[in-house]
Amino acid sequence: MIIRQGLFIGTCVFIAVLIELTLLSRLGIPGATPDLVVVTVVAIAFAMGPVQGATSGFAAGILLDLSPSSDTLVGVNAIIYLAIGFMAGFWIDPRDRTLPIMMGITALSTSAAALGTAIVDTALGGNRVNWVEVPWITLSSALYGVLLSALIIPLIARISRPFLPEISVS
Repeated sequence: MIIRQGLFIGTCVFIAVLIELTLLSRLGIPGATPDLVVVTVVAIAFAMGPVQGATSGFAAGILLDLSPSSDTLVGVNAIIYLAIGFMAGFWIDPRDRTLPIMMGITALSTSAAALGTAIVDTALGGNRVNWVEVPWITLSSALYGVLLSALIIPLIARISRPFLPEISVS
């Protein structure tokens, strides 16, 4: 089961990183690039739990950090996405799994990823962050996260069902 879950998580993360780096980054829409990777990590955390969310977040962050277009230090995105994946899976109560609540948590997660990357990059001595644009980038990232989550969360929930352990009720 663990190998199947790992292959599922790896495939989802790889496809999300590939689409974000090749398609979404070239759209030229105002504000931030839609963060499909964070939305995918959060959707995996909702569907499978906090450990799988943290695993997918770390894998996605490493892939983004090692991509040629990355301009942050290696590991910054991995740590931020790991924390987001764990918190998203830990935060949601199984009784509150309604799409509007999950979309709100996804919006918070995408804006936290944008703001967290800016804070950590500045704290580590980077000079690429323009703090005048950070509020607009954070807000637009949350908006794009909500729009993407309406599609990605139900999709991941649906295709992850065969990879979840069966729970017997007795």
